[in-house]
Amino acid sequence: MSGVLVAGIDFSGAKTVPNDTWIAAGSLTNMGLEVDEIRKVGSHKVAAELTKPDICYSAVGIDVPFSLPSEFLAFMSEKLGKPEFQSWQEVAEQLVFMSFEQFLELVVEFKKEPKRVCDKAISKAAQSPLHRGNPSMVQMTYQGIRLLATLDPKRCAVLPFQDRVKNGTAILEVYPRQTLTSLGLPDSGYKSKDKKDKDAAHAVRRSIVENLVQIRERKGISHKDCPRLSIGPAARSAAMDSDHALDALVACYTIAMWHTAKQLFDDPLDLDHVEVLTEGWIYSPKVL
Repeated sequence: MSGVLVAGIDFSGAKTVPNDTWIAAGSLTNMGLEVDEIRKVGSHKVAAELTKPDICYSAVGIDVPFSLPSEFLAFMSEKLGKPEFQSWQEVAEQLVFMSFEQFLELVVEFKKEPKRVCDKAISKAAQSPLHRGNPSMVQMTYQGIRLLATLDPKRCAVLPFQDRVKNGTAILEVYPRQTLTSLGLPDSGYKSKDKKDKDAAHAVRRSIVENLVQIRERKGISHKDCPRLSIGPAARSAAMDSDHALDALVACYTIAMWHTAKQLFDDPLDLDHVEVLTEGWIYSPKVL
């Protein structure tokens, strides 16, 4: 690939190996975003994907909560007999040395499922990272934070917690469903929960892909800052056949938008919410 390399990842916390974690990778030039690759990698290989010696992504968007609600963080520090967490790094390091069983025990004892500031600000549909219903967010959140903690800080910067690294990779939390909402595209009905929904969900995914490719032409001046998107045949088929692959594609496109049109995104550090320093932020474009 030539141009600026970007990627999007739809993260899964499932125990199967490989699980349904998908990556979409693309090249961003003044002509737009070209995506030729969407593939299933499994969450166990994400860190290796982000630190390949021969590839350096400028930015990567991952669909997984990067941190936890401040209310729960205060509860967790108290239960552990520790001072309140002052930084995300402290939170991440705590989870690295905590088993999932210990973490789940704290979540169950806490009982509540509060949303982070960013969950409430970005989308009504966003779930709390502590959501224990179906699907549960708890294991995915736990694994996602631990993954981020293992990334080499000389190569990767987890935003908004860390300063960007020169010639390194910015890692951002994204929410593909809200990106679709912001772009005026279908944001539901594309996930097939059982066989009877399969054909209908496939049709919605096809519509989303086709509209993304034609977003500037179909939406007009309101979407003039959106990068043009071209998708190779294999990647297009993958996005139509799997909702996980489609979410990875939309995550990648979100990062392309952030890279080329930052005015479409709120800067969390400009907002009057100190919670983002430990809770994090969902990088989602404003509704166009």
